[in-house]
Amino acid sequence: MDTKALALAEKDYIIGERRRFHAHPELGTEEYETTKHIAEELRRMGIDVRTFDDITGCVGTLRGGRPGKTVMLRADIDALPIQEADLTKPYASRNPGVMHACGHDCHTAMLLGAAKILAAHREKIPGTVKFIFQMAEEIGTESRHYVEKGCLDGVDAIYGMHVWIQLPTGTVNIEDGPRMACSDRFTVRIHGKAAHGSQPHKGHDSILAAAAVVMALQSLVSRVNDPQNTFVLTTGMMNGGTRDNIVAAETELVGTVRAFDKDFRRSVPELIRKTAEKTAEAYGCTAECSYFFGPAPLINGCHALNETARNAAKKILGESALAPMERQMGAEDFSVYLEKTPGLYAYLGCRNEAKGLVSPHHSVTFDVDEDALPAGAALYAQFALDFLAGK
Repeated sequence: MDTKALALAEKDYIIGERRRFHAHPELGTEEYETTKHIAEELRRMGIDVRTFDDITGCVGTLRGGRPGKTVMLRADIDALPIQEADLTKPYASRNPGVMHACGHDCHTAMLLGAAKILAAHREKIPGTVKFIFQMAEEIGTESRHYVEKGCLDGVDAIYGMHVWIQLPTGTVNIEDGPRMACSDRFTVRIHGKAAHGSQPHKGHDSILAAAAVVMALQSLVSRVNDPQNTFVLTTGMMNGGTRDNIVAAETELVGTVRAFDKDFRRSVPELIRKTAEKTAEAYGCTAECSYFFGPAPLINGCHALNETARNAAKKILGESALAPMERQMGAEDFSVYLEKTPGLYAYLGCRNEAKGLVSPHHSVTFDVDEDALPAGAALYAQFALDFLAGK
C-alpha cells in the first residue's frame, strides 16, 4: 500500500477538515460538536465508533482483513482560550476567545485522513487499528479517562504525533529517551499573624516569609539537585495581604515543577514541604503544602517501536527527513498512555519561513504549513501497517 500517494490523493480532504476544525474550535471537555463531526466521519468510513456519556472525544475501531495485533493512533482535539489575531483568513476561528493555537486541529485532520486511507484498504490490514480522538489535552491528565474506561485494553502499541513549528516542513523528529517533561503544580500557604504596619513586631509577616520561601525553593535546584539532572521549579504566583498598611496573615504561593527523572520527581513534594516549613518557621510562620502530579515525563522508551516509526518516516519523507531536536520542558499527557501501553511520540515539521509560517505554538498568530498534513496522515497509516506487519 503506497500510503504517501494515498495521502496526497486525500490532501483536499485533510486540509478541508483541518480548516473546518480551526474555524470551529472548542475548549477542553467542551468538544461536543467536534466529537460529533469526528464520529460521523468515522462511521461514514465504515469504522465502528465508541462515544461516551460523561466525556467528549471518541474511539474508532477498524478490524482488518486478517487477525493480528492491535495498534492505536492518537490525536487530541481541544483548542485554547486565545483570541486569534487574523480574522481575515477564510478558516479563522468563529468562536470569540477560542483558537486552535497549538495544532490539534491538524492532528485531528491528519488522523481522519489516515483512517480514511486504512478503511479503504482494510482487507490488507493484518490486525486491528484503533483511532483515539482525545479531549482536553491542554488541561493536563484528562487522557486518564480513556485508560480508566478500558480504551487501551488489548492495545499492543500506541503512536502519537504533534505538528512542530520549530521543525521545517518535510522533516520529523523521532528520538529515543525523554522527549517532554512532567508538569506538576505545587501550592504553599503561609500562615502568619496580622498586625498594623506601624507595629510589625506584633505580627508575623506571611509575605516576608513567603518571599523567603520563594528564594529557598530555588536552592533545591541549585544546591540539592544533581546538576546533571534537569529540574525546573518556578513560583509563578504570590497572593497575600489585605491592605497596604497591614502585616499579612496569609500568603499563597503557586508554582510548577518540570523534570524528566521519574524517581527524582517523586521526591520533590517532600523537598518542597521541608524547605517551606523550615523557612516559614524562621519568620514565626507556618507553611501548609500541597502537590498535584500532572502529566508524567514523556519518554520514548521502546527502541524497537521507535525504529519502526523512523523507518516508516523514511518511506514517507525520505532518508534525510529525520531531524534532531532537544527534549522539551513542556508537557504532553500522551505520557499517561505510555504508562499503560508501549508506544512513542513523534514531532512533524510544519514551519515554512518562505510562507511566513513561523509563529510559536500558543500564540495569537500561530498557523502551520498545510503542505505538511498529508505526510502526517501517511505517517500515522504507515506506522500502523508496519507495526501490524511486524516490521
